[in-house]
Amino acid sequence: MAAAVIRQPYTYANVTALYGKQTNETMKTKPIIISVFLALAILTACHDETGHFREAETCLEQGCQHIADKQTEAAAQSLSQALLAIDRCDPTKPEVKRLKGLIEDNLGFAYWKHGLFDEALPLHTDAAHLFRDLGNDTLLMNALRNCGRTAASIGDIEAAQKHYDEALQLAKKLNDETTERELLLNSSLDVLMAKEDYGQAIERVGKALAKGADADACHLTLGLAHYYLSHDSLAIVHLNEATHSDKAGVRMSAYQSLHYLYQFAGDYQKALECHELFNENMMQADREHRNEQMQRIKAEYDLQMQKNSLEAEQKLRSLYLYLILGGLVVALAVVLLLLRQKTLSAKLKAEEMKNQMELELKKNKVYVTALALTEQITASTLDFDLKENEWDDFVTLIDKVYGDFTKRLTEKYPTLTKSDLQICCLTKQGFSNQVISILMNLQTNSYARRKSRIKQEKMNGLEDDRSFEEIINDL
Repeated sequence: MAAAVIRQPYTYANVTALYGKQTNETMKTKPIIISVFLALAILTACHDETGHFREAETCLEQGCQHIADKQTEAAAQSLSQALLAIDRCDPTKPEVKRLKGLIEDNLGFAYWKHGLFDEALPLHTDAAHLFRDLGNDTLLMNALRNCGRTAASIGDIEAAQKHYDEALQLAKKLNDETTERELLLNSSLDVLMAKEDYGQAIERVGKALAKGADADACHLTLGLAHYYLSHDSLAIVHLNEATHSDKAGVRMSAYQSLHYLYQFAGDYQKALECHELFNENMMQADREHRNEQMQRIKAEYDLQMQKNSLEAEQKLRSLYLYLILGGLVVALAVVLLLLRQKTLSAKLKAEEMKNQMELELKKNKVYVTALALTEQITASTLDFDLKENEWDDFVTLIDKVYGDFTKRLTEKYPTLTKSDLQICCLTKQGFSNQVISILMNLQTNSYARRKSRIKQEKMNGLEDDRSFEEIINDL
């Protein structure tokens, strides 16, 4: 037989335990409510992040299409919107890093086209950092090329050379001949010619021309390099090739250099013809330049207005987010306040129950007698006479405390007698075997046999391994 469970008699303090149980049940709902709010917030954030990512993808596609259509102002607007959207996504995710790098690289190009070099360079630099982080050599190569071009535009030739050289190494590693020839030509124009390294420029541009680079730009660069190295005959050959370009600026530069070469050679007739052609192309190039300059000023103004508009939109969205968070905080505060009120209400009910139980316990002779015997067994405490109605009041009190205990007990074990129920109530209240035996006017051994018989014969004791006390307390 399993050992009996020792319990303390029911006292006034047990009412507080009842209150604590109710309060604990109430408190258990707090983390549940908080978890629900947090889950809703997380789900909302995840949904918003997915929406922002898709918005960024769509705006990037639009921006790239505008760049292909040479509509760089519209491209900058779409790409700026894409950048705002992607900045609301988790920056640690690889797909977010890749998309942000593409957006920044294309937006930097749009800024570069309009002469906003100081704003373009940080975008290209950050894009290169993201692609390097991802280990994507193709995208890194393109970003480095853009870094080199932009650095050269602001006059940082050393940085431009560093970026171009790294991009060139990646192009060779990837066997990308198209990008390699463009890099050979661009690095020669932006870096080597600026550093007056004409021999290296001739070598690189020659390779670029052999690989199919822009013939006009190649011939003009080769002609100028040979011109500065006093290779007049070679310079004339390449410059004459450059005069067939459809770009007035290229033709103007070629005719200007040919004018000096023919003049040095003493061929004044050709020098005069080249001078006239130079003036003619210069005026055409000047008209084109003024037109481009006006377009650039307008574009810069449009871009600034777009930027201001996007910043205002971002502030509005931030305010909207703060309002949502504020609403969640207020809602949570209201829920916590309601829970607190519910807890206080439960506490007041428990206090009321405590007072009521205290009055009833003081009136019940069975309980008072049992409590006195628990504290001390003397001739005085043994001198008692319990009436039937006093036992009935005690059983009713136990039912109040433990929620119709005897009713549930008899429903499960219908053969229990009134005397058996009294023993069960005393056991439920936690009184010792000795006290119960005295109250039931039994010897201690007789009470033990009586309790065992109740369990075996009336509580399915043969099928239940629990002790009598465990059966009572588990009910």
